[in-house]
Parts: sequence; structure tokens; C-alpha cells
Amino acid sequence: HHPKLTPTMADPNQPPPEDDAPLTMAGMMKEVQVLADKFKAEDDEVYVSPYAYLEKAAVLQEARCFNDSMVVRENPRKCCTVIAQLLHLQNTGQFLSSTEATEVFFGVTKLFMSDDASLRRMVYLFIKEVAETCNPDDVIIVTSSLTKDMTCDVDLYRANALRVLARIIDAAMLGA
Repeated sequence: HHPKLTPTMADPNQPPPEDDAPLTMAGMMKEVQVLADKFKAEDDEVYVSPYAYLEKAAVLQEARCFNDSMVVRENPRKCCTVIAQLLHLQNTGQFLSSTEATEVFFGVTKLFMSDDASLRRMVYLFIKEVAETCNPDDVIIVTSSLTKDMTCDVDLYRANALRVLARIIDAAMLGA
């Protein structure tokens, strides 16, 4: 009478189950190929940027929210997203005309009223990137906000304000 085999006891007269098969080069290669095919299938899924189909006119329309103090106060994240979209347009060669840049630039300067740190960083970045496409007479307007930030107690504001001022001020502005 033979003892009943449990799943943990192997019958020495039977070939080992698939999982306990001896490791062979062919077996390993097959496993590697299965994994490679799996990853290849995942790679075929194309990543599409959320900014891939931005239209400049639509983004400029959205940017009007900068003039709404309630949106700026209650939804700084929306303002951050619009600035990111504007920067994306700029970085993909869809430059703002001088008029558009000036209009958006003034809208962005109104964002200084927000105390949201992420929004403030985006404002600094935007001013730094777009100032050169604006009329120098318009750019001088933002220097008072930057100078105020430069002398405040918040390190984040001071450091970024200095960087932006260094980038946008030229000799003509200093009366040299």
C-alpha cells in the first residue's frame, strides 16, 4: 500500500513538473524572449503629451484668467497649467507675437498677488523666458514687483527674483 502523494511530495518515478525543470540555456532564452515580447508590446503604446494638440488661440483665451483675482486666489493650479502651456508653445516654436506677449506678460504680472509658491515659481520662469519678446518699456513695469520680492523674507522669492532681474535687465534699463 503506497502513501497518498500530496502536492509537496514528488513521486520519484515521475518526471519533475515544469517549474522544477532543470535550468537550460534554451529554457532561459525562451523565458527572456517571452519577457522581451511583453515589454515590446508595452513599448508599442505611444505616449502622447497632454500638450500635443494645444492651440495658441485657445491658450491665450485661457490666459485671460490671470486678470480674474478670484481665479488667481482660489485656483492657482489652473494658472500654473496655463503658464506651462504658454511655455510649451514658446518652446515648440509657436511664438507669441509682440502684442500677444505683452498682453500675457501683463496678465502674468498680476499673478504676483498670489502667495502660492508653485505659481510664483512659474511666474518667475515665464517672465524670464518671455521678457525678451516683449517691449523693454513693458518689461520695466515688472521690475518693481521683482525688486519687492528681492527684499522680502521668503528665500524662494528672493533667489528667483534676483535670477529673473539678472536675466531681464540690460544696460539701457540701468541708464548706462
